[in-house]
Amino acid sequence: MKKIILSLVLVLITTVAVLACEITLSIDGKEKSKYKTGDEVIVKVKVVLIHKNCNIDIKQTKFNQEGIKILSGTDWKEVEPGVWERKLKVQITAAKGEKAKISAVRTCPKGGGNESIEFPL
Repeated sequence: MKKIILSLVLVLITTVAVLACEITLSIDGKEKSKYKTGDEVIVKVKVVLIHKNCNIDIKQTKFNQEGIKILSGTDWKEVEPGVWERKLKVQITAAKGEKAKISAVRTCPKGGGNESIEFPL
């Protein structure tokens, strides 16, 4: 029993150490069950720097789009130490049957992070 508990603790510590950034994407405002071409949506991006002393600037966060166009965005704002937020105004360009998705990606030697949000059409 001790070996099992010790193994689980070791796996948990290793998993936490590998993660460098916790990224969340959410819809700011009323979420729809279905979106259509031309809809504009505000996406809130939140990045928590787990290691706190990341040498990769927050502005180096990349956004990949599929069936989405970024129209505008706020500047990054540090809302508390190691926690950054910004909002993106996006437009759905995908047609019904296609995919509408945006991903935030951070790459660094400590593991980085990524997260996606998909819009049902």
